[in-house]
Amino acid sequence: MKNRIGELRREKGLTLKQLGKILSIKDNALSQYETGKRNPQLGLLQEIANFFKVSIEYLTYDTDKRDFPINSDSDAIKILKNIKSKKISVFNLSSETYLILAIWIIENQSLLKKDYPELFDTAVYLVHDVESEVKVLNWFKSDRLKEYDALNQIESLLMYNEDNKYSGANASETLEFLKQSDRIGSEKTREILKIMKNTPTLSDDDD
Repeated sequence: MKNRIGELRREKGLTLKQLGKILSIKDNALSQYETGKRNPQLGLLQEIANFFKVSIEYLTYDTDKRDFPINSDSDAIKILKNIKSKKISVFNLSSETYLILAIWIIENQSLLKKDYPELFDTAVYLVHDVESEVKVLNWFKSDRLKEYDALNQIESLLMYNEDNKYSGANASETLEFLKQSDRIGSEKTREILKIMKNTPTLSDDDD
């Protein structure tokens, strides 16, 4: 998928490693996203767009307009009219602008009901959509960061150093476990992990 991740990263003067650290993404994975060799999940794509304060549509080359900033009531009304008439979609807005619009709607309900009743239903829908999107994005980010942390722990365990007392599977065995896990499926893998967790720890006398 063609995207502007690399372009926006360079614009901010960041290296792959620096951006990867900020977003908690492995720099080799980030490189593949930039070149289009791999496609980030929608949740991650939204996180990246949020960091650069652009819309997903801009990030993915679906538009050349970065955002529709709100600096006045007329800006907010214009955006609502364009969304209602489907001239633009919420994906044309950055998350920051979308949130500002939702707050503006909440604070200006009486204005909408009085002067723009035709926009009220659209406005209410947008507020509920923002609430839902924030919850989903927070869940996705939390889950993604758990996986990122797990990968870092695996890397740390497998990395050789004199103080490392780890004595479990080596890198090749870990890779084989992942392959076999993919072959037998997640349910069987969980059963095997349960057996492993219930297996007594090997004592020094058992060596």
